[in-house]
Amino acid sequence: MIIFRNRSSVCWVFILLIACLPLSTRAELAIEPTPNVKALTSNYPDHWMFIHDLNFASMVAGRVVIIDPAAASRQYKGAIGAGQMATFRPSRSRPELYVAESFYARGIDGARTDVLTIYDTATLDKTGEIVLPGGKRGQFVTQKASFVLTGDDRFGLIFNFTPAASVTVVDLIGRKVVGETPVIRKVLGAIPMPGCAFMYPTGMHGFTSLCGNGGLVSFVLDAKGKVVERKVSAPFNDIDHDAMFMKTAVIDGVAYFPTFTGHVRPIDLSGKFAKILDAWSLVSKAERKKNWRPGGWQLITSDGHGRFYVLMQKNGKEGSHKNGGGEVWVFDPKSRSRVARIPLKSWGISIEATKSTPSYLVVVNADMNLDVYDAGTGHWLRQIGGGLADSPYALYSVE
Repeated sequence: MIIFRNRSSVCWVFILLIACLPLSTRAELAIEPTPNVKALTSNYPDHWMFIHDLNFASMVAGRVVIIDPAAASRQYKGAIGAGQMATFRPSRSRPELYVAESFYARGIDGARTDVLTIYDTATLDKTGEIVLPGGKRGQFVTQKASFVLTGDDRFGLIFNFTPAASVTVVDLIGRKVVGETPVIRKVLGAIPMPGCAFMYPTGMHGFTSLCGNGGLVSFVLDAKGKVVERKVSAPFNDIDHDAMFMKTAVIDGVAYFPTFTGHVRPIDLSGKFAKILDAWSLVSKAERKKNWRPGGWQLITSDGHGRFYVLMQKNGKEGSHKNGGGEVWVFDPKSRSRVARIPLKSWGISIEATKSTPSYLVVVNADMNLDVYDAGTGHWLRQIGGGLADSPYALYSVE
């Protein structure tokens, strides 16, 4: 009789027995081909999402991560690079992803080069780049409105800040910066916008910018990307007492801008020029007394069912507009009414809803992890973390 006095003795006997078995009885793993790279589908499902990781820990090396928030596991699908303080947009009509980014010859020093990099959606391989002239691309914590595509998906519009404000127009089909015109002779390939910032696609061939005097300006581009019309509005944005956030959700061509104290200002961008519509309140009189108001970084989004979502905070005050919130309120803009309140499992910083059915609400929480909710019921489903992103401030749904 053999007596084992400890577990290690058992383990060694087991190993010796396995070693004595004939080679024919051992399971052999098949040799895996190298490299082993799996391509994605060219057209992503509408429940997928892009997560822009600014990467505060090393901002010269940001990235855009592609995830499936509807999946119970293996949500990560792939990633592309996004250099220093980059901005990102996916094409709506071509299998392409665009990143406007900056590089320095010595990493953090030396000659600066700004480029618009083009990636293939299936392979995530780089397929081209367009050098942006002047070293003037605006660099800041990622703002979705600082890089947009025109309504026809033909031109990319990139915000510049030197600190003079201007917009570079890029022909995404011809893969070139649009040339100089008499209107913009001083800044090659750019449209000057004194006192105005960011871009909101207007109609099929134009864009609108918000201005420091509380008004806005709309530009119309021709087939070559040149400015052919321009229209300036009277001031309407009460910047001193109830300023509009520069974040918006678009439904049927109407952009909904929340304000610091809890109103929303619709602006119709479906025509040639922006049309300012009447503002209405997101909060009741009782809620206003408790200082419920919007807050966060990416604090508003819309789903594919005609609803928009706003990240809300209680006891808000002057200066708390970037602090995030503990609830997400859901609104029907047609009836101008709130249709749901979603208490968050963790404090939220940014939000984005998918355009799918069912729709999913993804919330960047204070720990920089992603909480996924069923947007219809408000039920928390799962958390996506594990180092997926360092600083996921901006999120983009697949449209």
